[in-house]
Amino acid sequence: MHDAPGIPGHASHNRHLLRLQRALKELGYSYEAEGDVTRVHVEGALVEVRDEPGIGLALLLTAALPYSCREDCASSIVPFSFLLSSMGREVEYELDKSIPGYPMLRARVVFENTESLVETLIKSLDEFRKKTTH
Repeated sequence: MHDAPGIPGHASHNRHLLRLQRALKELGYSYEAEGDVTRVHVEGALVEVRDEPGIGLALLLTAALPYSCREDCASSIVPFSFLLSSMGREVEYELDKSIPGYPMLRARVVFENTESLVETLIKSLDEFRKKTTH
């Protein structure tokens, strides 16, 4: 297994998030960590673990959408949809068209605690890795 680049930034003191970061390295995912925020790169999609004020602990998934029918967006949509479907949880969606010519689809999955978020994310990322490496 290759050594995934991790950018520790300001390390978290949360044991569950530290476990997530260890698992990301073991699974070969590139990530950045700033305190209790961890950003994971899954092919063309971005997965963020963060505590959102007024909402709680959440996973934010972002995928680039095609601007025209000639564009290929599978590199972000495939991992985006796979991860969301593998979590089996309620999802909130938002279409961001704030940058002309670069629409983004965002999804938010809220969790009750850090442990359940980390367990669910590690399982989903491991399933995605197995699916895409065979």
